[in-house]
Amino acid sequence: MPVRIDPEHNEQFALSLIDAGFAGARVLEIGCGDGRLTRVIAKDARSVVAIDSDAAAVAELRRGASRNVEALAYEFESFEPGPRRFEVVVFSWSL
Repeated sequence: MPVRIDPEHNEQFALSLIDAGFAGARVLEIGCGDGRLTRVIAKDARSVVAIDSDAAAVAELRRGASRNVEALAYEFESFEPGPRRFEVVVFSWSL
């Protein structure tokens, strides 16, 4: 069962410690799961391409994603960005 909440906001705190800036950025999120962190990133990002190998989790993310999120069911090794370019790449809960 995926963890759906981060009650202590540890993920957001960790991102602030490294001064992760998403404002206006094109972001690639690897290991997005059901989008718990994706939704936080998407608030400031220009766009988010969120990938995960769990198709059911990606489908759940799609149901509640904002318009600037593209959620894709892919293994990282098979993902081809094509012409997309990213300023920020996030690996969260993916290793």
